Amino acid sequence: MVDEERPGAQQWVPDKADIAELAGAAAHCRGCELYRDATQVVFSAGPSSSGLMLVGEQPGDQEDQRGRPFVGPAGRLLAEALTAASIETTSVYLTNAVKHFRFERRGKARIHKTPDVGHITACMPWLEAELKTVRPAV
Repeated sequence: MVDEERPGAQQWVPDKADIAELAGAAAHCRGCELYRDATQVVFSAGPSSSGLMLVGEQPGDQEDQRGRPFVGPAGRLLAEALTAASIETTSVYLTNAVKHFRFERRGKARIHKTPDVGHITACMPWLEAELKTVRPAV
């Protein structure tokens, strides 16, 4: 039985697409209800030929506003860790398991709310397509 709020992203994921085509298609995804309140889809950053793919949970407030993953506080921490490990930050493919920001409002602030398993499941076709396209070693 398909959840009406979370039918899953599969029908929006194109076959045999490169990362740019996947990102473009993701902008139209209605695989779960999170698209309604998010500013935009946050797909990925970094080279699609990267040997290293890092997958976060979901975009945060700054990522949602800017349309790129790992540009907020977690991104700064990640950049520091990669630098400490002598890994060039621009050489890493960055993405998230969930492509839209889930939050709750507290006044004017949008506070991160952990995605449900159903959100992760709904977005899984995007991550599978990214893995198939990027084919990272790690």
